[in-house]
Amino acid sequence: MKGRTIREHGRLGRIALGSAMIALLAACQDTPPTGVGGAPLCDLDSDLLISSLAPNAIPALNEPPMVAPDDPTVDYLRESDRVLGVVVEGEARAYPHNIFWWHEIVNDRIGDTWISLTFCPLTGSGLGFDPELEGFGRLDLGVSGLLFANNLVMYDRDSEAVYGPQLSVEGSCETFQDRSLELRAVQEMSWARWKALHPDTRVVSGDLQRGRNYQLYPYGSYDDLTSNELLFPMSVDRTRHIKERVLAIRVGKNGKGYPFLELAELGSVVALNETVGGVPTAVFFEEGDGMAALAFDARVDGQTLTFAADPDAGVWIDDETGSTWTFGGDAIDGPLAGSRLTPRADAYTLFWFAWRHFQPSAGVFEAG
Repeated sequence: MKGRTIREHGRLGRIALGSAMIALLAACQDTPPTGVGGAPLCDLDSDLLISSLAPNAIPALNEPPMVAPDDPTVDYLRESDRVLGVVVEGEARAYPHNIFWWHEIVNDRIGDTWISLTFCPLTGSGLGFDPELEGFGRLDLGVSGLLFANNLVMYDRDSEAVYGPQLSVEGSCETFQDRSLELRAVQEMSWARWKALHPDTRVVSGDLQRGRNYQLYPYGSYDDLTSNELLFPMSVDRTRHIKERVLAIRVGKNGKGYPFLELAELGSVVALNETVGGVPTAVFFEEGDGMAALAFDARVDGQTLTFAADPDAGVWIDDETGSTWTFGGDAIDGPLAGSRLTPRADAYTLFWFAWRHFQPSAGVFEAG
């Protein structure tokens, strides 16, 4: 990095937790990374800021080849593998976790729209960003090699300036302090479910010529529900399984989290009618092919809808018009057929421990 004295220590590479993690911990720096003249690099707790890799050692992808679901190069994907799905300018695209395990960031252009998809395997967090930032132009987001509270720290590959942790959303380092990229809506679910909702979707090809095995999860049992391991030790909320997935709705420092196991107590197909951050919100949960939960603005053409789930049919029905809705928020029958709920851009999925660390004052949904 130009103009900075970030010290590089260790190599994450292809790790398996256990002895490799101990060796990795020993290799990481004991002092926090610093900026010009030894000043703090980021406005963050330095005890949780780790320099573990060189910038771009985990290479972000720019405009990767996208193919149809039946393309032979998609054989790396299993039906149960999770994807981040987006619909932009009417086009559906899927970005599998399998790709993010090795790249963490994908900068893509869909029509005339740029979007940066980010996924941190250590915090289980998948967020989308609009990379355009006023006064800076379009950022070319990359993996800085830093971690904060086990979360990916992003940087701009053009200017080489560090932006900040993915889960902080706002910039917290260098020239980006007090500036913020806007979130873009992403929907996380299984590959099978995404294909069923969007049969014309495009998906990242497995033929990226990067020498990676996109069928291999490189973190061992790290993402297992019952795993208590963290790559870098930190104090966490252990009132639930720390790797339980949570649907987070982020409203500044607040918002609300919906733990998947809490939602599952209500059934295999669930509808919640909530107000979060002053916005009437529909939360859909489905146990199906791997638990998934999505949040939508419940307003359509100025009318606020309330929803009930039909577990037998696997659909959602609004009380106001009787229209039938899919898990992805599309009306397929009734007076509102052809309408689409707007996904909340500030909603995303992540591990419990990460949600509680980054949003400690947020509310938590309880089924009881």
